[in-house]
Amino acid sequence: MIDIKAQDFDKEVLECKLPVFACFTARWCRTCYPTCLVAAELTEEYDSRVKFVRVDIEESAETAERYHITSVPTILIFQDSQEAKRLLSFQDKWSLKPLLNSVLSENDRLPAEDWK
Repeated sequence: MIDIKAQDFDKEVLECKLPVFACFTARWCRTCYPTCLVAAELTEEYDSRVKFVRVDIEESAETAERYHITSVPTILIFQDSQEAKRLLSFQDKWSLKPLLNSVLSENDRLPAEDWK
């Protein structure tokens, strides 16, 4: 999982051909840390099929505002430059895997070389 700032959001998320798991967090958030641990596990499992990024809402307030992030953690799944799914609060690995698998099954229509 990579940490990104507001100035990198469009390039790292919206221009990415892969589905993007964007986790909006804050340092003071108690449930953000376990959510990030789950995301780190999933990063290894979905390597090269899903891009995982973390956005600190205090460091990237304009991005948080742009996507109407009102609580953390908030997970947004982006596909084809658009928000496809939104999850609020802590999510465990077993609830996120079916979501990611469904997003990937939608991407099966794309040739792998187009995902870069």
